[in-house]
Amino acid sequence: MAIAIRTENVWKTYNQGTHRHVDAVRDITIEIEEGTIAALGGPSGSGKSTILSLIGLLTRPSRGKVFLGTDEVSGFSEVFRTKMRRNSIGFIFQTQYLIPQLTATENVALPLLCTDISRSEAERIARGRLCSVDMEHRLDFRVAQLSGGELQRVSIARALMNDPRILIADEPSASIDEALTKDLLNTLRAIVDNEGMTVVVASHDPMVLEWADIKHLLHDGKLVKDD
Repeated sequence: MAIAIRTENVWKTYNQGTHRHVDAVRDITIEIEEGTIAALGGPSGSGKSTILSLIGLLTRPSRGKVFLGTDEVSGFSEVFRTKMRRNSIGFIFQTQYLIPQLTATENVALPLLCTDISRSEAERIARGRLCSVDMEHRLDFRVAQLSGGELQRVSIARALMNDPRILIADEPSASIDEALTKDLLNTLRAIVDNEGMTVVVASHDPMVLEWADIKHLLHDGKLVKDD
């Protein structure tokens, strides 16, 4: 199977040369195959979210290389990295960042309103994405009227609006209970099975780590175990 994501001896350092110097991740090398779910595990401050930001092209490594497919994206220009992030990567955040006054459809359509796609077409695509995560009964409900599990599904649908090759989720189960976590994980598994995308999840939740196809455990910015 082809490799979707590879990091090669990656370091990320903040405040280099000052008394606040921090090596957030240190010499990390991992490979993630296409169409799999990989979990980054470890305690708070272990470097999980930093690796996600490197893979998601939100930041560059201080040393080392990041590859998406065969492309060494850490060396690309910022303009190209932004274009690649917009076209190829979806994000699910711990906080959904949804707009309460808008409907589920309007929230999910928002990413496409920054493109040359019309509002009516963006909302048509958004409805399709919401239906794919079993939200057809809440298309025109405002976000403020939705339950916690429904909010997670809206967040997932929004992350899929650009048909990403890679889906990144940062602590997606942090604010929901066990039943909703199971529902979330089943939804993500169905997306992988149906669409073949690669999912990378950062979490310290044992349920999430057990559910993933492979897990990379970190401590103090270093990789301590691959499973």
